[in-house]
Amino acid sequence: MNATLKQPPIRPTEEFVTTSQAEQARQMCEVVLNARAYSRVGQITGDPGTGKSSVTQWLNDEFSGIRIECWAGMGRKHMLQELLKAYDARFNVTMPLTGSANTLFQRMKDVENLNGLLIIADEANHLTWNTLESLRGLSDRGAGVILAGTGVLSRTLNLPQVQIYTAQIRQRIGAKHIIMKPVGNADELAAYVLAPRFTALTKAGARKFHEETGGNWRTAIGLADACERLMINENIDKFDQHVVATAAAWLAENS
Repeated sequence: MNATLKQPPIRPTEEFVTTSQAEQARQMCEVVLNARAYSRVGQITGDPGTGKSSVTQWLNDEFSGIRIECWAGMGRKHMLQELLKAYDARFNVTMPLTGSANTLFQRMKDVENLNGLLIIADEANHLTWNTLESLRGLSDRGAGVILAGTGVLSRTLNLPQVQIYTAQIRQRIGAKHIIMKPVGNADELAAYVLAPRFTALTKAGARKFHEETGGNWRTAIGLADACERLMINENIDKFDQHVVATAAAWLAENS
C-alpha cells in the first residue's frame, strides 16, 4: 500500500447526517425556544468525539442562531465579546466590543433580536459558574440558550461550593438535557456514516467498522475518510472488512 493516499473529493459542509440523537437535540431546541419564561436553557453533554460540535453547528444553522466555541480559561468578558461578534455575523450589524464585562452584558441583553434567538455555547465545560450565569441572564431576557460540553459541565453546575449560585440555571435546564453517546450498533453506524459514501457495503465490513471505532462519531468519520482514500488509491469497489482493517492500520501507523 502506498504511504500517501489520494484524497477523496471534498464534501460540502451541508452534508450533515441527521442521526437520531441529532433529531432529539433539534426537538429539545424547539422545546427550549417555546418554553415559558425563565425556563429557556437546555444542555447537550457527551464524551469527546460523540458529535457534539457537529450537532451544534447544524442546530445553529437550523434555527438561525448564534454559536460560540469556548476555550479553557475563557472569562465572562471574552465570552460576551464572542457572542457580540457572532451576533454581528448573523445579523450584519456592528457591535462595539469595548467596555467592561458588565457593559458588554448589558449591550448583549439589549440587542434587537434577542427574544427568541437561539444561543449555543459549545465547549461550555470550559466556563466557570459565574460566566455560565451570564448566559442564564440572557435566557431570562427571552433567548434560548443551549450549553454543550463534556460531563465536566454537569459537574461544574453541581459543585457543592457553587450549588447555591447555579441553582437558577440548573432549574432552567430541568429535564431539557440530551446526552450524546457512541452509536450503539453496526447497522446504525453504517446507515449514518458509510451508506452516504459507499455504494457496495458488506455486513462484515460494517461490523468491522463498528468494532474499530467503538461507535465514536469522530473516530468513525476519520476512519471512513481513510477507507475512502484507500479505495480511491487502490481502485477498490467494495467496502469490506479488509478495507477497514487496512485503513485502520494505516491510521495507527500515521497517528
